[in-house]
Formats: sequence, structure tokens, C-alpha cells
Amino acid sequence: MSRPCSGTSTKAETKRRLIVSFHDLHPGSRETCDRFISRVADLGVERVTLLAVPRWHGANPISDDRACVHWMHKAVEAGHEVCLHGFYHRADEISGGPFNRLVARHYTASEGEFFQISREKAQDRLRRGLAILGQTAGLPIIGFTPPAWLMSEAGRAAAKALGLHYTTTLGKVDLLQHEETIAAPTVVYSCRNAWRRIVSRGWVRVWARLQRSSPILRIAVHPGDFIDPRVERSLYRRIEEALRSGRRPIAYQDLVPGHPDPVLVDPLALS
Repeated sequence: MSRPCSGTSTKAETKRRLIVSFHDLHPGSRETCDRFISRVADLGVERVTLLAVPRWHGANPISDDRACVHWMHKAVEAGHEVCLHGFYHRADEISGGPFNRLVARHYTASEGEFFQISREKAQDRLRRGLAILGQTAGLPIIGFTPPAWLMSEAGRAAAKALGLHYTTTLGKVDLLQHEETIAAPTVVYSCRNAWRRIVSRGWVRVWARLQRSSPILRIAVHPGDFIDPRVERSLYRRIEEALRSGRRPIAYQDLVPGHPDPVLVDPLALS
């Protein structure tokens, strides 16, 4: 997929970049995502990475919703990127000691689908996800972000073997085919309950300031961020601050050298 021209910028602006991403895109969150990307376009962000879940919590494939697929194609045509984001976005089971259980149940709210995944299961889900978004929906997919940014080493190996060009953690972008990682801290809110929403607004403000010197800053948005108007106002302020500091908005795929081809899977391998 060709990339839109970034226009003129100073060397400092070129080095200071901003990645805005909308997580958990599925038919039920599409309207929220549409409003969000329209709002940030008004602020100057015309390139957002949209993290799509092929079968949100076990629902029908996202490709079955023709309106959603049509909308995603229009988004890509407008310059946005669609990224594979898990398969169900829900963990099948949780194992291990107290730390693993704490992370899986509380940090991820049991949605860390790739946190403890085996290579075989990861490969199967990645293939099926690519088939839904790539072959059936016809979208150009080059990267993968695991739910909650957590993925086992076996899952990473499966993603690399399938030809995916990047994956991400909370603090880095992993260029899988180049064995290179890029530091990229993330600003993200926690909105599962009232006290988290109050605390995270203050913490995000401090965290964003601490990361001012980082060459790449990421602002990750979830559908739940729009439940509380105070959180929504806060996230737009963080985006405005990043832009005022001279950061240039890009998508994840812009970090991959060259012009990577979309990742396709053999449909026969899914039978």
C-alpha cells in the first residue's frame, strides 16, 4: 500500500514522531472509532493505526459485517492503517504462579490472549485472523499487536514465521523481519472503573511529560476511554500537546523499512 506524502518538515520534526492508535476495533466499536479519527483529523492527525479484532470475544467474524468492512476500506484509502489485534481478544485459560495469575486476571482483565500462548495455537489464530482481515475482508495487513501488549516468545516466533513485519509491546515496536526493536513509550488510560479513571488522568499527564524527549511517542486509545467525558478531553489534550511539541503523526507501518507487502496466508492451510 502506498503511503501518503508527509509534506515538508524540519529535521527535528522528522525525528520526533507520534503514533496514535485505536484499539479493539470491531463492529460494536466502529462508530466510536469513526468519531475519534474525525476528531483527531481536526487536530492534525490524519494517520491512525486501527487495531482490529477478527472475532471480538467469540462473535462472528468482523468480515461478516459488510458496513464495517466498507468503513475500514474507506479508512485505509484515507491514509489510516489496519493492524491485526489478537483473534478473540480473550484468554482461554490462565496458568502459572501468583504473578502470572495477577497479570492475566487483573492487569489484562482476562483478555491477554497471547500472554501464555503456545506456538501452535498462536500460529493458528494468527493465520485465521489474517484470513479474515486479509483474504476475506481484503485489507492490507502487515503488523500485529497482541491484546494488552503481552505475547509469549512462542507467539512472537509464530508471528515472525508467518511474515508479519512488526509487533508491539507497551514500550517498544519490534520489527520482526529485521530483528530490531525501537523504543516507543505508550500513553494509555485505564478506565475499567471510576477510581482508575481518576488516577489514570493524572498519571497520564505526568507520564506524557516524562516522555517528552522520546523520539517516538505512542498514544493508545480504547473504546472505554469515551465513557467518561473527562478522560476523552484529557486524551485530546495529550494529542494536542504532542503535536504542539513538533511531533509528526505516523502509523506503525511507517517504521518498517521499505514498502512491505501485506501478509497473506494460504487458505488451504486453514482447512
